Amino acid sequence: MAEPEELRTQLATLAPTLGKAQRQAARAMLEDLDAVAYLPAAELAERADVHTATVVRLAQRLGFEGYPHLQRSLRSTLSKYPHFLQELSSGPETGDGAAMVEGVLAQARRNLDQLARTASPANLAAAAETLAGARRVLVLGFGVAGPVATHLASSLRLLGVAADQPADLVSTVQQLGLLGPEDVLVAVDFHRYYRATVDAAAAAAAAGVRVLALTDSAVSPLASSAQLTLIAPSESPAPRTSLAPALTVVEALIALTARADPARAEDAMRRIDTSYTDLRIFVGE
Repeated sequence: MAEPEELRTQLATLAPTLGKAQRQAARAMLEDLDAVAYLPAAELAERADVHTATVVRLAQRLGFEGYPHLQRSLRSTLSKYPHFLQELSSGPETGDGAAMVEGVLAQARRNLDQLARTASPANLAAAAETLAGARRVLVLGFGVAGPVATHLASSLRLLGVAADQPADLVSTVQQLGLLGPEDVLVAVDFHRYYRATVDAAAAAAAAGVRVLALTDSAVSPLASSAQLTLIAPSESPAPRTSLAPALTVVEALIALTARADPARAEDAMRRIDTSYTDLRIFVGE
């Protein structure tokens, strides 16, 4: 486990023995160590103006098998709360918060820019085909991941896909036990990862259920159980995970799933809309 302060000390001690490129990579790490836990090696290399292999070799010099292992170790120690509270207490006591709002918007733009660069249309299309062809889809997401899971499950039902979202851990275990190879588990989670979500994904994979992961890093513990992992950046200047990129991934998934079986989607949406009208669900109807 890499404690941030220990890693900073190790980098500073190692720096004099490094070549120019690795020193640049070390400097980039030290400038924003929290971001190292989330940034792909290629992005960190771009920041440092070095090759990706340089970042990987530096991680190995630090005693890790590779860069993902450094990230996994670092992420296990990070909590956003102390950092956020420190910034809050050191910030100006007066003002309209414009700088804070701009910081939030700037980070949101960076997240979406990163998603646009790294999202794989082929992976999204494959995930949509898997969802469209499933007998049943179980969408699992606790805590901060809950709204993303709710949006995905509800949208899939609108397309005629038999999708459920368990309300609690007992319901999760019950529904998980009924899944088979014709079904799909979508596991949604972001740092810091819920043990229940990770364990459920592993149990589903062991039972032959197809597992899709929607998470925030290639080193997420969900990735080891998933046949396909969709990655959405989640960095936020606030003390919680940013959900905007993950919800964007869900929107793309829904559009692609509808395209995979347009006749079913059209029929389901028509029938559900009729049901909305008959039961006067919306104001003014």
